[in-house]
Amino acid sequence: MSEVSNDSVQVIDEAKEFQRDSVKAYLSKVSPNDMGLDYHVISVFGSQSTGKSTLLNALFHTKFDVMNEAQRQQTTKGIWLGFSPKVESHSTSLGKEHVFVMDVEGSDGRERGEDQDFERKAALFALATSEVLIVNIWEHQVGLYQGANMGLLKTVFEVNLSLFGDKDHKMLLLFVIRDHVGSTPLENLSNTLTQDLHKMWNDIAKPSTVASDTPLSKYFDLEFVGLSHKVLQEHQFHEDVRSLGDRFTPGDENYLFKKDYHQAFPIDGWSVYAENCWNQIQSNKDLDLPTQQILVARFRCDEIIKETLELFDSEFEHTFGGVKLDGLKGASLADEFKKLLQLSFSTYDLQAGHYNKEVYTSKRDALTKSINSKLLTLFKDFIKELSKSAFSEFTQSLNDKSTKATFLERSTDAKTIALTSFSQELEPVSELDPETFTYQNELEEFSSKLQEQIQRSREQEINTLTSRIAKKLVPSLKNETVDSFAAPDIEMWDRVLDSFRELLKLSLSKYQTSDSTYDFKLGCSPEENDRIVQKIGKESWLSFDNFIHDYLRPDNVVNILKRQFDEVFTYDNTGIPRVWKNETEISSAYREASQHALKSLPLLSIAKLSNDSEIIPDYDIYDDEDEEDVHPHRFSHILSAPEQLRVKKDFLKQAEVSYRDASRSIISNISKIPPFMYILLIVLGWNEFMAILRNPLYLVLAILIGTGLFFVNTLNLWGPLDLAFHALVKQIKAHLASILLDDNSATVPQPLESYEMDDLSEKAE
Repeated sequence: MSEVSNDSVQVIDEAKEFQRDSVKAYLSKVSPNDMGLDYHVISVFGSQSTGKSTLLNALFHTKFDVMNEAQRQQTTKGIWLGFSPKVESHSTSLGKEHVFVMDVEGSDGRERGEDQDFERKAALFALATSEVLIVNIWEHQVGLYQGANMGLLKTVFEVNLSLFGDKDHKMLLLFVIRDHVGSTPLENLSNTLTQDLHKMWNDIAKPSTVASDTPLSKYFDLEFVGLSHKVLQEHQFHEDVRSLGDRFTPGDENYLFKKDYHQAFPIDGWSVYAENCWNQIQSNKDLDLPTQQILVARFRCDEIIKETLELFDSEFEHTFGGVKLDGLKGASLADEFKKLLQLSFSTYDLQAGHYNKEVYTSKRDALTKSINSKLLTLFKDFIKELSKSAFSEFTQSLNDKSTKATFLERSTDAKTIALTSFSQELEPVSELDPETFTYQNELEEFSSKLQEQIQRSREQEINTLTSRIAKKLVPSLKNETVDSFAAPDIEMWDRVLDSFRELLKLSLSKYQTSDSTYDFKLGCSPEENDRIVQKIGKESWLSFDNFIHDYLRPDNVVNILKRQFDEVFTYDNTGIPRVWKNETEISSAYREASQHALKSLPLLSIAKLSNDSEIIPDYDIYDDEDEEDVHPHRFSHILSAPEQLRVKKDFLKQAEVSYRDASRSIISNISKIPPFMYILLIVLGWNEFMAILRNPLYLVLAILIGTGLFFVNTLNLWGPLDLAFHALVKQIKAHLASILLDDNSATVPQPLESYEMDDLSEKAE
């Protein structure tokens, strides 16, 4: 018969019997009628006499029996359940949390000796029925396999998965590290326990219902708390307990009770659920203690594995330490892997082959997994380096245009060579263990990477082809259209547009197939080839647009109008240069030439066809620009109204210069010496003329003067000569004036010295 009191009830007694009636009566007594799902269950687990009951009483104000310090014997027997009246915390409010606490008999007690069956089943029961499992250990037990109950947890976890692994339930493992003095930081202790737990989890055998790579975090969350020494640091111990209690209080940011942990059934059904769990645990044969032979086999195989892994790590570092993988061959890597595997397994087989066959095999599998894990890491690094080098060689082959091969031929050959080389380098390693050293995913990634590079290179080829065709189009178009722009007429733009389209068609003709489709030899689909045609057409129209607007810029249009003006103003209808006779003739020609030139300004300002329709590009060549900045007729509208006014103004200024030059030429002709002056010169100077002819010196001088006068008259230099003559006369006058002034100053009379003569007669007297 179980023990029961107002403070707690024994759920499982020493005889491993579930106390159904007592538990049901206790729950009915302490649970409010409206509790429902509003409750939590916490269990404590740990070695005997580690203060589990003391911790629960201090934290949850329960009244479990505690150990007698003088006798040091087992206190808690079986499994006890108590209701917490309140949680010790810094909060002044008691809150409305309903917490049930299970105190589990300590493990490794001398009372049960080697009979560990109950402690394993009790731990499994706590796992199955609780939301939070407090693992109570001393600080000095961290890192110990048995001291930290890792062996027990491992077995319990295995059976827990086999019994309850298909249930979507999670719980919290709260490790309370007792007598934590702070010499070792809590973070370091937590890391040690976490690593041990993960290693243990990876080593346990998982049932078929649970994936082998299922992480520990799917079933358990881990938390770690340190408590000070209860006797030596009593005040700090209670402060730590209150801090821990804060985390069980609603509203705390590190609140430990999560919805994922709850069993999701009301409190009045907990006793039925707990009894079913216990019966299933009791009837499971996997929880029976292994034989001593199996225990020894496990222990020794674990030691041998440790020694083997140390040997493997040493040889691994000696072989691959400092080795650059980018120059390593796959066959050499496979040989080194094979040597390491043979060394490791021969060492293990030699020492562990005499132990229990089942244990030996399972541990060998674990050893294989550990070794392959490290080799696989290196193998993956080798694949990365191989991928880099193979990709570099592929890129060089792809961009090698020294041959006459098309882009499609280059890309196909380069990809085939790269994939073949990639597989040949990795296959020797994969043959060692095809399941472990598989590279199919990496091969697919590498192939995708190559295809992406081919696509990028293809786009570059497309852009280069498009740009090349568009650039070649402009010079040819310029040669065929400049003459039309020089002599604009109503059909000028028809000829320009026809020339452009004919040149574009000619540029694409080399890529046209017999069925009137296009193939640019880039490995593109028909749809992609059509897209390239569209892109070439768009770029060509854009180049056409740039050419038109650049060539017909305002200053160039002024020059075109000036040339047209000069053709009419300077030459007559027969093409002979005009000789101006009077102002009336110049004015008439000026008006005619100006009107003729200005007729071309509207033709050069707007690109209109002979049917009076504006030219509109076949493609939307301005789709990359801001829609607000794009005029609906941007292509055809070459010069704006203000630009046309400025062109007209500049043109008229240049025309006016030509008009003034023509006017000055008439004035020069009028200012020539009249013919009758030559007749008077001959009549009045006949004797002088004959004297010159008879004297060779005079004759040569006359010829020179006559030649000079001829060139002056021919080049119309009378005006400049007149200016030079007046300047010379002016200089001579100035020079003579300065000479005369100097002479006058030299003839001015100078004062003479005078001396007074003494009267000598007077002196003689």
